[in-house]
Amino acid sequence: MIEKIIDIAFSGFWNFIGMTVLLNGFAYFVVNALLRMWTRLMRCIMVLRKGWPPAHLDADGDWKNS
Repeated sequence: MIEKIIDIAFSGFWNFIGMTVLLNGFAYFVVNALLRMWTRLMRCIMVLRKGWPPAHLDADGDWKNS
C-alpha cells in the first residue's frame, strides 16, 4: 500500500505536488484535532478542579468592574 502511494507520488512533478498538498492537509487536520482535544481536556480538568468562573471574573471570563 505505502509502496504504491510512494510510486504515484514520485511518478511526476504534479503528482508529487498533489500528494504533498493532500498529505499536508491531512496532517493539518489531524494535528489540529489532537490539539483541540487536548485543550478541551485540560479546560475540563481545570473547571472540575477550580470551578468556573473564579470570583474575579464574570461568566464570560472578563474582569469584573470594581
